Amino acid sequence: MNLAKAPPPSMSNGTSNNDHLSTSSLPSNSPQQQSAANSSSASNSAMEVDTSLGATSANGVGDVNVTVSRDQNTSPNNSGEGGGKGGKGRKKREKGKKNKNDNQEREGGEDRDQHIPPMAITSDEVNFLVYRYLQESGFVHSSFTFAYESLLTKSSCVNTPLPPGALITFLQKGLQYLAIEEHLTADGTERRCDADFGLLSPHTCEALAGGGQGGLPNMGGVDSSRNSLLQDSMMEEAEAEALPTAMAPAVNQAPPVDDEATEVPVGSFLTLARHTSEVFMCSWNPVYTNLIATGSGDATARIWTMDGTLAAHGFSKSVTLKHGEYLGDKNKDVTTLEWSPDGKFLATGSYDGVARVWDHSGKIIFTLTQHKGPIFSLKWSKSGLYLLSGSYDKTTIVWDMKAGALKRQFHHHTAPALDVDWKSDDTFASCSTDKSVVVCKVDPTGTEEDTSTSVVERYSGHTDEVNAVKWSPDGSLLASCSDDGTAKVWCPGKPLPLHDFTLHTKEIYTLKWSPTGPGSANPGKTLLLATASFDNDVRLWSTSTGTCVHVLSRHTQPVYSISFSPSSSYLASGSLAGKLYVWNVEEGKVERSHSGKGDIFEVTWNGEENRLAACYSSNVISVVDFRN
Repeated sequence: MNLAKAPPPSMSNGTSNNDHLSTSSLPSNSPQQQSAANSSSASNSAMEVDTSLGATSANGVGDVNVTVSRDQNTSPNNSGEGGGKGGKGRKKREKGKKNKNDNQEREGGEDRDQHIPPMAITSDEVNFLVYRYLQESGFVHSSFTFAYESLLTKSSCVNTPLPPGALITFLQKGLQYLAIEEHLTADGTERRCDADFGLLSPHTCEALAGGGQGGLPNMGGVDSSRNSLLQDSMMEEAEAEALPTAMAPAVNQAPPVDDEATEVPVGSFLTLARHTSEVFMCSWNPVYTNLIATGSGDATARIWTMDGTLAAHGFSKSVTLKHGEYLGDKNKDVTTLEWSPDGKFLATGSYDGVARVWDHSGKIIFTLTQHKGPIFSLKWSKSGLYLLSGSYDKTTIVWDMKAGALKRQFHHHTAPALDVDWKSDDTFASCSTDKSVVVCKVDPTGTEEDTSTSVVERYSGHTDEVNAVKWSPDGSLLASCSDDGTAKVWCPGKPLPLHDFTLHTKEIYTLKWSPTGPGSANPGKTLLLATASFDNDVRLWSTSTGTCVHVLSRHTQPVYSISFSPSSSYLASGSLAGKLYVWNVEEGKVERSHSGKGDIFEVTWNGEENRLAACYSSNVISVVDFRN
């Protein structure tokens, strides 16, 4: 689900009114339309050189305010303006009005104003809480789509520090209030009740039922304790504090191991910290092996020069490739990037639907603007003559890199295209959230628009979104993985999969072929397929026998990225817990490990197999000297 590598954006909310202080009205947003992204001018001003390192963090606030009082809840009317996906449509904002006066009858017949602190809830804040909940629960595609449709990237609240499990914590505390309110009598005493107080199930109070009074069922609640409601509230709050762990996908039990024995020492890694938002991807130059490119949610890519024999010497020079008019420009997040085979050019795709090609010094060469939605995947053909892109707009495009122009656009998917991969200079595969895998052939004499004859194969064996496709080194096999928890190996010309790997228990996010077997630099070694899943496991499969060779089960969180070393002797894996492991492929055991702050979105080896990079949600990149 490459959607996890691209950033978020705000969805229309219905108005909700409630006389209780525990709830508040939400603004009702009219449907938002965004305009197709236009290309930015190619100029050298997009390039900025940095020669120092610094730590950064992201913070922010919400933008559509609603104030709530005890007597009156008012919802503002919000309207949207501006065009289509990836555009700069802005929402109008109106503040709801509040009534601070709350007169209550007190004991002795006295009336007095009870001051209730005003509360403010914005639609963007609610959307952000939902977005974070979806991400933490592993619904990467859903979270990305929700963020995109709700225009959440246009709100500064996405930079607000938010603890894991925040939405559940707020729900728990709201339910605690409802439970207390439900069981307090008019004189302020407690009415005992052991009946469950569920979030959706009706609650019938046992105290009322036992006394022969029917009482109307109430919606919502939390489990009651046999102790006082105050104790119950304190216990539930403590449980809410622990929710982030409980929300995480179930952890496969692995034998206890000593991570300290394999942990990379402090002097053997360097942290690059010039980005100001999440770093979604990183890629080493295949020829100039001291160069690494990174792409971030801050609307920039960077090319870093790693000089010296040790990355941890603490100094590296970076060139900034600006994708927007200013740092952090909304809808300009860099969602994918890849070096050309000769190492001379870097292609980047961004959230605004624009692909850009730069030289290895950071100078813009081409700006490619045909897509109408975020670009999720870019791949150079083996000759470097063509660039292939897959987009949220359901299309794939082959670009002519001599002319910097569109060669052919394909419309064979009915939903966003998530990944693409070349078999040869005229044949490629793509996969989509429409559950299909399509193999297309590029007709060099055809028109710019594709025809039905361009489809060579269409595989429809998956039952859920297909997240990644990869050709084996010699192009004889095509592998795909899906949210249905399976990985399939297809043989061109056959409608059914050659292998159907079903041992993962949750979504498979990505897969990689080992650089071995025919067509690779290691033809004498056995070909393997590695899969990474939200069940926290990495599995190695033999395509000759169709069996699982190793289960690499050290991770305790979903695994987002895997990368074989050039010799295929090692496999690196990175997870949402910020844990990086380097595995011995032959033995299936951990050789090295590294712990970073935040979630790991991608890991990658350099060509010399002596450095390994991991990019994090905490805005940094860790470069590890593997041989030290």
